[in-house]
Amino acid sequence: MNIKISVAAAGPGIEDVIPSTLAEAKYLLIFEAEKLELIKVFPAETDKHDVFYAEKTVDENCEAILCGEIMEEAFEILAGSCVTRYLASGESAGNAVDLMNKYQLPLIRDYHGGPGCSGEDSHGECHCDDQDSEDL
Repeated sequence: MNIKISVAAAGPGIEDVIPSTLAEAKYLLIFEAEKLELIKVFPAETDKHDVFYAEKTVDENCEAILCGEIMEEAFEILAGSCVTRYLASGESAGNAVDLMNKYQLPLIRDYHGGPGCSGEDSHGECHCDDQDSEDL
């Protein structure tokens, strides 16, 4: 089974850079992750690039998206469909996929300006509910 990954980049090629936010991207690139093969490219089709890219990522059955920071509406679309989100701003699209395959990209755990998940010792898991009950 081929695993597909979407990458939100400034241009349509594998050398194009991932901007600091999902909304700033001009193209959504779909890769076959293990082969690092670019299989589809989608230019932004609406004013709300980030929401379009989130919906297209879900429609294309991508396992993850590599992008910059994500605003709330797009984040909820991705998280609601269990799409893993990786912070890759500043990287080229191709290099970001390679870094993801090597587990070298940080996860995006919340939307820009969101409440986040506190705790430095979370080891990739959210323990917010545990902390809330401890505070009572």
